Amino acid sequence: MNSIRSRRKATQKVKTCPTPANRKSSYHPGQNQAHYKIYQTQILAVFFIVSKINSRTSIKKVWTMVRKITGKPSASPIRHLNVNNVEVSDFPDIADTIAQTFSNNSSPENYSNKFQSFRRQAGNQQLKFKSRN
Repeated sequence: MNSIRSRRKATQKVKTCPTPANRKSSYHPGQNQAHYKIYQTQILAVFFIVSKINSRTSIKKVWTMVRKITGKPSASPIRHLNVNNVEVSDFPDIADTIAQTFSNNSSPENYSNKFQSFRRQAGNQQLKFKSRN
């Protein structure tokens, strides 16, 4: 991108020697030209991304394209967790904390008494592995 390079050169020239002549002659036109080129490139990028969408494109892919166009980053990973007013920041500790939460949520203590009795009866039933094929 020559326009961006020339804008940087003009900016550097104005910083080193800030005369009115330098500002008028190279700085402003260089900025405008670079801004226009960047804008034009963004428009082409949006057109290129949108042209890939058709009736078979999945919704997930469409929203990914929308995020690219708007410049929003993807979801950032969890860097810290706050558990019982204690901050957990190491990845193994975060994984252990999440695993402990899943374990507590799926433990039999959270099931109703009716479901626990049904579960015990189903567990005592013998399975038949004989096939008639």
